[in-house]
Amino acid sequence: MAHLSLYRKWRPQSFGDVVGQEPVTRTLRGALATGRISHAYLFSGHRGTGKTTTARILAKALNCEQGPTPDPCNRCAACRAIAEGSSLDVIELDAASNRGIDEIREIRERVRLAPAASRYKVYILDEAHMLTTEAENALLKTLEEPPPHVVFVLVTTEPHRLPTTILSRCQRFEFRRIPTPLVVERLSRIAQEEGLQITPGALHLIARSADGALRDAESVLDQLASSVEGPIHEADVVRLLGLLEDELVDAVTEAVQNSDAPAALRLAARVAESGRDPRAVLRRLVSHFRDLLLLRTSPDLRDLVDAPGDRVARLLQQAQGFPPEELLRAISLLAAAESEARWSTQPRLNLELALLRLARPDADPTLEGLRGRVLRLERMLQATEPEPPAPPAQAPVPAGRTAEADGPAIQSALPVEPELDWDSVVARWPRVLEEVKARRAYTFALLADGKPAALDADELVVEFPAGGEFAAGTLQDSRHRILVEQALQQALGRRLRLRFVVADTPPSPPHEPPRDPLVEQAAHLLGPAVAFRPLEAPEE
Repeated sequence: MAHLSLYRKWRPQSFGDVVGQEPVTRTLRGALATGRISHAYLFSGHRGTGKTTTARILAKALNCEQGPTPDPCNRCAACRAIAEGSSLDVIELDAASNRGIDEIREIRERVRLAPAASRYKVYILDEAHMLTTEAENALLKTLEEPPPHVVFVLVTTEPHRLPTTILSRCQRFEFRRIPTPLVVERLSRIAQEEGLQITPGALHLIARSADGALRDAESVLDQLASSVEGPIHEADVVRLLGLLEDELVDAVTEAVQNSDAPAALRLAARVAESGRDPRAVLRRLVSHFRDLLLLRTSPDLRDLVDAPGDRVARLLQQAQGFPPEELLRAISLLAAAESEARWSTQPRLNLELALLRLARPDADPTLEGLRGRVLRLERMLQATEPEPPAPPAQAPVPAGRTAEADGPAIQSALPVEPELDWDSVVARWPRVLEEVKARRAYTFALLADGKPAALDADELVVEFPAGGEFAAGTLQDSRHRILVEQALQQALGRRLRLRFVVADTPPSPPHEPPRDPLVEQAAHLLGPAVAFRPLEAPEE
């Protein structure tokens, strides 16, 4: 008998078995219970999260002998036929291979026919974004007014590639990435039922590498069960997937923190010689420094870190050795290197250069390298600054007297932000633009045409020329506005609120005297070196 893969063997057969998609399954169950059945659904989201499986469960719920019901029995002939893939009334099509207008025309002809043995005829169109433009247009009318016995379920990982005319005709359900703890729980149950011995650390590694796709995690577990004799350990997962062990990640982190470029390059060579994909290594390092940034921002964010409890404690210790700005720089640099390595013929070189630039900012000629050098200098200065002398103890103020009567008032310990005048804002605006450019290129592109227009108390008005409505409106988004406000504080030494406005009318073009077309034609023929002056009237 042929081996049945784990993800097929453990495919959910009811809405209650679907992992991590409670908002979707709860809404579908409610619609089935009240009879509010739509003629077209769109299931979109990350791969391996249960979109096609949920479409099949929906088909069973519609055609179950007890249905339509939110809880199909999985025992009647209709449920068994749909689960086995032999139902004549549940038609699954792969739009990647059936994407032309002829296939859609055939569907349009078949939907008119009554179901063969069921209540509804259900069409599941997988990878719906692969349809051609002509096929999409042919599908529109059928989606809008199908026969009452037909239900369409469109499944896609890229809903933005579908036209709005199709999206508006469907009830849309978004399938999210499945959280790592839920994937670990599901894998643990499968391993127990299948008689597999696997350590908790190995389960966590599998779940984290799946990136929210339960199907991918189940496939990896199936592969490990076939290739490993005896209990499955973390080292088996690392060897199979080419992952980077925590010890190597910690060694890279230490080399970066100590500015030890030789150690960083030796680690890069060790990783490459072990056969690991440099792209996967860069992705792992991006994830690692992201975890450090979260924990450096606040230890309360540990629930956002995909790591066991003992590993989180180690990450907390590492995070304290970096300022947030340096972690941001590391993430930006590693993410850019990973993106470049995808198309590079020498991805190992991308890994080595990234680690060298992290460990030795002085060897990096870019603006990011300059920023890294400044951060290192600030850390060195802070480490060598002497402790400020303790303030002299104050005698208690006798009863009946005030501190003001005895001397000047004690100043607040809070830093006082400097006063700004208009000339200072205008003069330092280029520094603000450079700071924004160093942090995020897209925000800089939006801000580039803006100019300071007014300074009112704690608010700076930035004006864009006519036609700059898109840039001004996009910069109002908190993701961009907060970044610009931080750059302002960095350059000006004071926190300011921002308001983006657009000029009412476009600026008038400079006045130019009318040109003589004959003179311009002569200049074009004779060359730019010839200067023409209008003839002066002769003196009488």
